[in-house]
Amino acid sequence: MFSTKRSIVWIAIFLFLTGCKLDFSANLEVGDLNRVALSKQEGILSSGTIKFEVGSMANCGDESGFFSSVLEKHFLDFKILPCEQIGMESYFVASINIPVFHSHIDWPVKTNSLIALQSSPSRKIGGVDVELLLNQARFRKINKEVEAKYFQKFELSRIGIELRNDQVTYQDVLVSDAFVDGLPVVELKAFGLSQGKSLLLELSDVKQEFFSLYNRVTMFSLVLSI
Repeated sequence: MFSTKRSIVWIAIFLFLTGCKLDFSANLEVGDLNRVALSKQEGILSSGTIKFEVGSMANCGDESGFFSSVLEKHFLDFKILPCEQIGMESYFVASINIPVFHSHIDWPVKTNSLIALQSSPSRKIGGVDVELLLNQARFRKINKEVEAKYFQKFELSRIGIELRNDQVTYQDVLVSDAFVDGLPVVELKAFGLSQGKSLLLELSDVKQEFFSLYNRVTMFSLVLSI
């Protein structure tokens, strides 16, 4: 009987946090990135969303208070959204804002955001490099709280960016080791972006692992001149 009860408890825990994954997505505009990089404009925020995978929709509702208490202090303008179910997966969802800096120097002390973006003049091309930054200290704090309650660490599962060209001119975007509009890109490749059009960029597994270990990774580059 004891063995059966213990098995039920562990099955419940497994069903509650199937993978314990955090998805991150952001919406960026070319004009904002250029202003930060070339004019060193501070204070720009881009909208985004985080999704925390849970075992079921019922778990999501029951534990929303805990999720909020763990996550809201590590993101800007944190707002809970309705839970989502995609196929067999259920998610706790929240909208956030992501700060965009022109320099990574001392960025963790400038904001309480777990994740930030750096937009700076490229050293390789006539253009702008856009990098994703991770505050490892905050990442460890979240992990510690989650592990203390659910006996399982969480990981960054998906990192996606929707890049929109809000400028009147055509924009070339350089991408490597990523998925672009769902298709894999290994070597560095240029994508054209007309006015008002968007690209959906998602980091490859290799780049995501690099980001988790080294706290920064290049997302893409904007070509201003060739």
